[in-house]
Amino acid sequence: MQLTGGQYKGRKITTPKGVRPTLSVVRESVFNALYSYFGDFSGKKFLDMFSGSGIMTFEAVSRGFNTLSFEINPSVVEILKENSNILGVNSKFILADSLKKAPGLKEKFDVIYADPPWAYSYFEIFQICSKLLEQEGLGLVECDIKKKPDVLLQLSKVGTLELFREKKYGRCCLLFVKLR
Repeated sequence: MQLTGGQYKGRKITTPKGVRPTLSVVRESVFNALYSYFGDFSGKKFLDMFSGSGIMTFEAVSRGFNTLSFEINPSVVEILKENSNILGVNSKFILADSLKKAPGLKEKFDVIYADPPWAYSYFEIFQICSKLLEQEGLGLVECDIKKKPDVLLQLSKVGTLELFREKKYGRCCLLFVKLR
């Protein structure tokens, strides 16, 4: 898989087997939207709650974000660390279930990206966004378009967040949320 932008544009990373990488068109669109919102990314913090292939983390690093990523599969974490070493970047990958470990974090993030396996609890993801987002930060939560009404219902139950923007890519919907 190839990085689409930033300092490491064009560099390739190894994709772990069994993961569902974010499509390049989605990655480019996400970072274009983030650039329109923030401008410069230097000094900004990016949390990837479900790292998987790690492509969103590496795209964020390539563009200047400081990153922290969770991944639950030990063999995938090893590949992500190898990719980090090959690129020569300092990405922090934590082997853990983000829904259990992220609520204990003390730091806040400018961007929280969550592309969970479809069976995860969106309510818990939104609660984490509510707790860990910087005041002007954005949570980007991906869901299947068919589940969007239920996901939006779960968002409405977290009274401190609001829907800021949404983008559709085939059967995938990306919800941008922010603090009220």
